[in-house]
Amino acid sequence: MPNQPKADSGHGGAFDAAELRQRETTVLSAGDATAPRVSVVWIDEKPAVFKDYATTAGFFRAVIAPLLVTREVSALRRLDGVAGVPDLIRQIGRRGLLMDYLPAQPLPRAQTVSTTLRALESLVASMHDAGVAHADLRAARNVLVDEHGAPYIVDFVARVHRGARWNWPWNWLFEQFAAADRSALAKLRLRYAPTEASEADQRLAAHSGARARLARAIGGGTRRVVRWVVNRTR
Repeated sequence: MPNQPKADSGHGGAFDAAELRQRETTVLSAGDATAPRVSVVWIDEKPAVFKDYATTAGFFRAVIAPLLVTREVSALRRLDGVAGVPDLIRQIGRRGLLMDYLPAQPLPRAQTVSTTLRALESLVASMHDAGVAHADLRAARNVLVDEHGAPYIVDFVARVHRGARWNWPWNWLFEQFAAADRSALAKLRLRYAPTEASEADQRLAAHSGARARLARAIGGGTRRVVRWVVNRTR
């Protein structure tokens, strides 16, 4: 748990981005030209996480960052009430969001990986039932684990939402990303708890097929375009 500063006298909703930066106690990620600064701030004697894109590069900060904030905020709102997803406190301007602090660490450092991965499968199913595919669970850093082995999923900027019932083309795409999430789970089991992996996991990881390739192509292509634009507009 990060160090606690002097107790607050006002409600968290009163603070803007500049004031939240002054309340920073622990930096979780320093950020760079295309990544936000992520830090712990204290509000009303409780820790919260401030994800701040204001320090990113010019074009990214002006155009891409507000889109990413909007995407993540919409996912957290849709997942409100799903245990294992951080609660959104509020959006901070166009380039930041404030979330509950999770006393957890990345999956690779967890001590109870087998138990965690079984619980993670249930969490992913709940997330899909709520109409959200994460689309980046291949990155183990997006799965956190608390001291009791309970999993949390973070970083929803790549998310894909289920569409309206009539929008079958989009819902087909959503199902491909949901399948990519399940394939990512199989790969996490094979990597971090191989004795727990089933033959089905091995087949899914070895033959993830067009669905996983689609997710990788969209994610990788998007990152390459963003890097190209940022490098030429600095």
